[in-house]
Amino acid sequence: MSDSITVLHEADAGTVRRGIAAALERALGANEEPEAESPGAIALPVPEAGAIGDAQIVIALDAGSLERAARARVPMRVAVFPFLRAEWRGELDADLVLVPHEALVADVVALGARRDRVRVCGPIAPEGWSPAEAPETLRERLGLGAEPCVVVRAHALERDDLAPSLVQLSLVRREVRWLFDVGSDPDLAKRLRDHVPGYGLDALMFADGPDALDAYRAADAVLGRIGGAETSRALATGAALVFVPPRRDELRLAHIIEEGGLAAIADSAATLAVTLDAALRDEALEAGKAASLGLDAAGGAARAIEMVRDLARGELEGARPTGLPVGLERLGDPDQTARPREASAPERDPSVDEELAALREKLGL
Repeated sequence: MSDSITVLHEADAGTVRRGIAAALERALGANEEPEAESPGAIALPVPEAGAIGDAQIVIALDAGSLERAARARVPMRVAVFPFLRAEWRGELDADLVLVPHEALVADVVALGARRDRVRVCGPIAPEGWSPAEAPETLRERLGLGAEPCVVVRAHALERDDLAPSLVQLSLVRREVRWLFDVGSDPDLAKRLRDHVPGYGLDALMFADGPDALDAYRAADAVLGRIGGAETSRALATGAALVFVPPRRDELRLAHIIEEGGLAAIADSAATLAVTLDAALRDEALEAGKAASLGLDAAGGAARAIEMVRDLARGELEGARPTGLPVGLERLGDPDQTARPREASAPERDPSVDEELAALREKLGL
């Protein structure tokens, strides 16, 4: 099947988005032989409409890719929301919309998706991201010690003034090893070098690449933003989730996620230390890790592709007009015969008869 499939992504896509695209590509290639009714090609986000080629289905991880697929008149279009945020900067005209969590369904429908076309496929782990097979060995190799390790997505902190966030981290009661994730941002790395010393934090930092995978695999928890790409990495590696205070437009989503036990969420910047204290208790960490692993991000790509294949086979509810029979639908019971109903004459207004009689008299009939 892989020979008939085209998988493309945008050149400027982020590291995690590219990893999710690669995971979908691998899930597509896992199929051995194409079925007779299978589409000729499936494409992911593309840099230009011409690169779509003869694709019958496009899986778009962003609004621009979905719009290009529409302009190229691709018969079936699938939109994938890769992160825990309902953000789509364009028209959401798709035959199938896949989201990582049920909490996003209402928000995606509000963006314009048809409810009967929205499916929850769960989170999708980026290609190559999985829990560590031997966490203790990994931590020993990295020299991290036995105390809890927390990855801090530095972009989730207040960049204009890091001091309040660093103060909150310094107030956490438990001994913690802080691992700051700066992504591919050298300016942010410089700011951390300038500001973190002096707060008494046992802190390290790392950038995108192999070090990032090791750090997330070694982490007991990840501190980030509810809609950040770091959430995908945490769910892929089985770390507990702690979120900084959500924005106003994230409050409903945050409430559902917190009530479901998936994450601990700070109410305000001033209560971040209190939230971390509660989340870093041993029993809370174990529950948080179990919640992350329970969503099975490792199987997310396979689930997504199976839903796409259902769409291609016409087996997905909502992919066909409502009112059509499912299977062989019996039209009545042949053992029960009913006599044709005799048509009853409609009641006539008496004034009509009076007018007809007067007309006949006038005509001498």
